[in-house]
Amino acid sequence: MNRGVIVIEEHLRIPADVFPMERFRDWAHSPEFPQSGRLSYIGGQVDVGVGPEEIETHNKPKVCLTVGITIWVQRRNLGEMLADRAFLVNEDADLATEPDLTFSSWDALRSGRVRYAERVKGSRRLVEVIGSPDLVVEVVSDNSVHKDTVLLVDRYWRAKISEYWLVDARGESIEFKILASGSRGYVEAPSEPDGYRGSDVLEGAFLITRDLNPVGGYRYRFLHREIS
Repeated sequence: MNRGVIVIEEHLRIPADVFPMERFRDWAHSPEFPQSGRLSYIGGQVDVGVGPEEIETHNKPKVCLTVGITIWVQRRNLGEMLADRAFLVNEDADLATEPDLTFSSWDALRSGRVRYAERVKGSRRLVEVIGSPDLVVEVVSDNSVHKDTVLLVDRYWRAKISEYWLVDARGESIEFKILASGSRGYVEAPSEPDGYRGSDVLEGAFLITRDLNPVGGYRYRFLHREIS
């Protein structure tokens, strides 16, 4: 039987039978899964992001955060960082997506609250992050505003992820939020007078700044300090 196909662009074709999430996961690890664009399964719908990343306001801040947070985590032996394209699955939240960054504490990994798993049994290829990481980061782009600021705010909280860091560098100033899980949803961590925001998960206070580099593009800095 020839199954239906949803065509977003000529190169992006989504089978009509990718529901429920188990089928989406099978498709995501198949040769037919698109190599371009970003596709997420969020509460019974497939969210599609197409096109390359914008360099100055998406790729650059993502690299800065990846390096900065990883160094902080490794120096304090807090846990393990995973970069962009790690495939996060949380069945309770009906969520399968690829955060820009994912952090899991050693406690989360030891206890099994987070585990790296095969999709094809016996393949020895760990291709899914299953469970509830301690922290995820998303950098907002033009085609991910609703996904990052509405859909994922709800689903990451349902997935019992302790902190959601949300960064939007598209404007004249950087909007940086640390959202901490509360009883009814995420609560934004207050900003200190100098702009730093505290993170209980990473046991520090953090700030993202930028200026111009020698050729006129943006240069980002990830600033940090211990919580007093």
